[in-house]
Amino acid sequence: MAVKDARDLQFWGMVAVVGAALAVVAAFLADGAALVWAVASAEALLVMVHVARRFRRAGRLSVVLEAPDERPDAAHCERCRRAREVGAEVVARRDQQQARQTG
Repeated sequence: MAVKDARDLQFWGMVAVVGAALAVVAAFLADGAALVWAVASAEALLVMVHVARRFRRAGRLSVVLEAPDERPDAAHCERCRRAREVGAEVVARRDQQQARQTG
């Protein structure tokens, strides 16, 4: 996402939050407790839908970008894979040294 797009999205998110707060205040000033509950419930529902869509989209991106290895001991990223390889090399060298000492 480009920086301009992110700033634009942040701006409109701020506008939505301020609008939601003003809607609750307007409902309160209209002297309707039920109206405040209705407006707040609708806002909460919209936020939950928005968050669910973002998580779903983020989940799809990680699946598309990274094909996970099917092995149970598979590393989840390149850095961890390299660390496991180095660890395996260290263990192999240690085993060779122990074999030389006992043999």
